[in-house]
Amino acid sequence: MSALKGHPILKAMLICDMTLVEEHTHKRSLIGLFDRIKASQLPTMHPSLSVYVQFREIEGVFDFTLELFDLTEGRVISRAVIPKFNVQERSRDCELVFNLLQLKFEHAGEYEFRIYVEDLVFGQKSFHVVK
Repeated sequence: MSALKGHPILKAMLICDMTLVEEHTHKRSLIGLFDRIKASQLPTMHPSLSVYVQFREIEGVFDFTLELFDLTEGRVISRAVIPKFNVQERSRDCELVFNLLQLKFEHAGEYEFRIYVEDLVFGQKSFHVVK
């Protein structure tokens, strides 16, 4: 792995129903952007969602971790890792997509996704679960 030199700059962090990647161009289409999950009952299980992250200003091979944090209870609910991801040019935008399945939310409230490179948080995106 590479030593982290500098600090990644977060350009976008979006939550959506799904992210499609076009086969030939590798362009991404984000389908169903949202900032809240409406639950008819709690606890609730959200079947699937995608978190899109765009950043720049680092270069090398790194582990990236996405955490789902419950801001009300102050604890991590879920964690996903993309290990040994090669960021080729610091001057170009880099994109990560995390596809998450079966996320359980115990209560209504505010939650947050946090993106880490190695052990450094470089972005977060909050959202609400409402009844």
